[in-house]
Amino acid sequence: MANLYSVPLKNSVQHTLAGTLTQAETSTITLDSSVVLELQATSSMKGLLVIDRVDVNGALTPTKTEYIAYTGVSGSTVTGLTRAVAGTTAQGHAIGAVVEFVPDVTWAQAINDVFTTQHNSDGTHKTLSLISLASVTLNNSISFGMSSASGVLTNPMIFNASLASATITNSLLFNASLGSSTMINSNLRSSTLNDVSIYGVYIPYASRLNALASTGFDLGVSNIFSTTLSAATTTFTISNPAVSAFVIRVGQDGTGSRNVVFFNTIKWAGGTAPTLTSTASKTDVFGFLCTASGFYDGYIVGQNL
Repeated sequence: MANLYSVPLKNSVQHTLAGTLTQAETSTITLDSSVVLELQATSSMKGLLVIDRVDVNGALTPTKTEYIAYTGVSGSTVTGLTRAVAGTTAQGHAIGAVVEFVPDVTWAQAINDVFTTQHNSDGTHKTLSLISLASVTLNNSISFGMSSASGVLTNPMIFNASLASATITNSLLFNASLGSSTMINSNLRSSTLNDVSIYGVYIPYASRLNALASTGFDLGVSNIFSTTLSAATTTFTISNPAVSAFVIRVGQDGTGSRNVVFFNTIKWAGGTAPTLTSTASKTDVFGFLCTASGFYDGYIVGQNL
């Protein structure tokens, strides 16, 4: 991963070694005077120095040159060393060796590497790759290309996400795939749901419910549903029934021969419940009229589509 280096607090910072630096040293470099007011560094944004680029007379010494990153500054020391940075070799350096803290090509290359990770050379964004997280908590956020095993998301706007399990509140989701999740007061577009409990969620027809062993349809949310069967037998249930009409589009997955147990108290046209088309990837469409709470007239709109 590309990382920026911290820049010095002053221009043209130069010191010398106050003690010998061995090839194996990874803890501390001691300098000839305090650097507290000149340098800054943290574990997340390291500082960078170069030793023996030149000798005390200003002559270049390329065979002795070594770049070293560091994570801390204290008194006349820099600490938390990463040796042999920028293609140089870890080696010993003598007392009095020149140590420089001047931004150069190595600093500039780090900036370039960080910038071009997600940007083109003209400043426009590259296509974002999928971010994979074991668990995530997001509040008041916008997320692109996220994959997470579990999470709690409040007031998010999410694009191209895959969530195995999540509690999602007051959200707007585009092209999302959700596993065993709970959605509350949200707006879902062009997404796939697997075993998801939904409350006050707007789901347009473009969204789909991938049916598991039990799949519920909330008439308080929509009256047009589309589902793909993925279990040998799926039980359909209805919540928030009201006197109204609704449609359920039932598709077979790539295996086919899936079955459905419809909700109770349906009066089917002709007095007989329909037999689903068993062919893989084929679809049947059924219409229902809720005549009273929990009572329905059922109709075959089309089969083997």
